[in-house]
Amino acid sequence: MRPALLFALKAVIGAGLLWFVIARIPLGEALTAAMTLDPGAIALAVLLYFLAHAVNAVKLQVFLPDLSLWQSWRFTMIGVLYGVALPGQLAGDAVKAVRLARMQKGGDISAILAAVAVDKIVGIFALLVLVALAIGIDATTFDQPVIAATVLALGGAIAILAGAILLPVPAWLGRFGPSLAAWRRASMQPGRLSYALLLGLMFQALCVAITALVGMRLGIDLPIAGWTVVVGFSSIVLLVPISIAGIGVREASLVGAIGYLGGPEAGAFALSLVLLGLTVIGAVAGLIIDLAGRDRLN
Repeated sequence: MRPALLFALKAVIGAGLLWFVIARIPLGEALTAAMTLDPGAIALAVLLYFLAHAVNAVKLQVFLPDLSLWQSWRFTMIGVLYGVALPGQLAGDAVKAVRLARMQKGGDISAILAAVAVDKIVGIFALLVLVALAIGIDATTFDQPVIAATVLALGGAIAILAGAILLPVPAWLGRFGPSLAAWRRASMQPGRLSYALLLGLMFQALCVAITALVGMRLGIDLPIAGWTVVVGFSSIVLLVPISIAGIGVREASLVGAIGYLGGPEAGAFALSLVLLGLTVIGAVAGLIIDLAGRDRLN
């Protein structure tokens, strides 16, 4: 009963946030604005969306070099699928890790779990670096609390990443400890981490480009630093597993962030609907890829 109750609670929270947005901005108005997008802009957004996840697949392969590029892409899109089907994006990463571990059939499970976790941490770290750079370039646009929160979050990400690299392997891991330590010595090297960070920055930059492209076509006029902060805030909030497929959370975070920067709330709501549509397209692609293949190593 407990999983069902949690699912129901998250559905209620998401519906409540969505109702709050709709109470401010009529849904029909946002849908009408979203439908005014020209097909060329939508096609370009879809192309950039899949390109971004292709970059993410290469980043995962950095930490799991035994995977082929196709396998890395396959499990990346499976993670997208379950990130939509289950409450919260982290649930998608958890399913991805379990499926990768199952594929090993008794292999080095601890290394796979660690690789997926570090891959996610590096991605979040890259996002925070991009946000910090944007704020540094255009600091006058943002209030002190925004700057302080960014610095605090970036410091926390640095501490977590440093801990993953430097702290001793916990004794409670038992027989998995030595294999995890061996994976860390092989994978957590400066060159490999720098390459993964570069890929993470490319992925986040593509996310900003997609959001800015659609947003500007909807009449939202923000500087690139503003778009970067909007994407950063929305992405961090969506990590919190309090709704289904991010519904309600996505809309509220985008309307709040864009409204804070002086953009039109109706356009922000329309933008959230378009981004939800892109996520659904990614989930459908993940479902097709999942059904079309099997979890196996070469």
